[in-house]
Amino acid sequence: MISVIINGICGQMGRAVYAAIQAQSGAFSAVAGVDPFDCNNTYACPVYKSLDEVQERADVIIDFSIPASLPEILRYALDKRIPAVIGTTGLGERELKLIRSASDRVAVFQTGNMSLGVNLQVQLVQLAASTLGANFDVEIIETHHRKKVDSPSGTALMLANAVASISPEDEELVFGRHEKNKRRSDNEIGIHSVRGGTVVGEHHVQFIGNDEIIEISHRAFSKQVFAQGALRAAKFLIGKQSGLYNMKNVVTEHDVASRLFSLENQAVVIIRSFAKEDAFASRVFDVIAEHGVFVDMIACSEPDEQSLSIGFSMNESELSEALNAINELTRNGYGCTIRTRSDLTKLTLEGTGMALQHGVASQLFSTLRKENIHIWLITTSETRIEFCVDTVHAVRAADAIREKFQIG
Repeated sequence: MISVIINGICGQMGRAVYAAIQAQSGAFSAVAGVDPFDCNNTYACPVYKSLDEVQERADVIIDFSIPASLPEILRYALDKRIPAVIGTTGLGERELKLIRSASDRVAVFQTGNMSLGVNLQVQLVQLAASTLGANFDVEIIETHHRKKVDSPSGTALMLANAVASISPEDEELVFGRHEKNKRRSDNEIGIHSVRGGTVVGEHHVQFIGNDEIIEISHRAFSKQVFAQGALRAAKFLIGKQSGLYNMKNVVTEHDVASRLFSLENQAVVIIRSFAKEDAFASRVFDVIAEHGVFVDMIACSEPDEQSLSIGFSMNESELSEALNAINELTRNGYGCTIRTRSDLTKLTLEGTGMALQHGVASQLFSTLRKENIHIWLITTSETRIEFCVDTVHAVRAADAIREKFQIG
């Protein structure tokens, strides 16, 4: 059971987090609440005026209060060595700097919006901005209840930053356009805030082009979507090293390595050249291309004064032609040794979360080492690891990897 201190427990989001904890009996426990305002304590846990009064031990602190409370929250988290989930919005650069500093020593989760749906909206907005480019103007309209203090919302700024992160130009955030008497510039992102009634939260991002409008919207009908997101973040932080995390880390954690593919009938050629010519690598692939051989993975070491190593894979049926091509180089005076390995299977491990989590390759190496399985060639990218193993070991390697990364 994860024990939680709720800072700002008397506010709307504090009450929602407490209700979410009560609804997940056995998974979380609210051991204490903190709020300087009187809320006619209807909670099963004690409610204190400040964090200094809290006697209970907790695994994590969740904050939905005001920016002015942030220094006290981070100090408490550092003193108690517990992670903190910061759900308060309206933070300025000073507060964000404090969060970054504290995250050097404890795990801190901070985001402008705790909703899983909103964070998906951010990714969709980035995709749209990348696809549509400068030919579309961007306007963001956000609507919240009449009691919301900060404007624009933290989510609106998240969405604006998502657009700006794609643009090669410096984007200008323009708020409301009141008292402006000039036409819209190409690099503007308009942000408009509406306040009224009991609206939980609506965010609309419009990409406005010639004769068409694309709109990506999100509507929250209950604060429980944010409360559930905060608890998900709290669970994520347990056991994490110090660092600054956000909802993207939470969303992709389960997707660190989620797919495994195999391709049989592969072969590998490893060349160690004693030529001191810098262009040897390009000559290898030039002559292979001339022979019509399709190369898959490529690995190349940095040349030293004695040698250069090049490895590449291909379909096993093309191994003979690849060797014919390399023999042309040796006949032309390039000194090298050649090793080949056939009857291999290429395994590809994929997961979008690889880009956000360290040590995936290390876990893969350790898993295969325990099985005494040799890797013949390996290449990596941000979200993919490809490698070749002997086909006779391929099934055992795949089973071990699926078990390690919990791939169904």
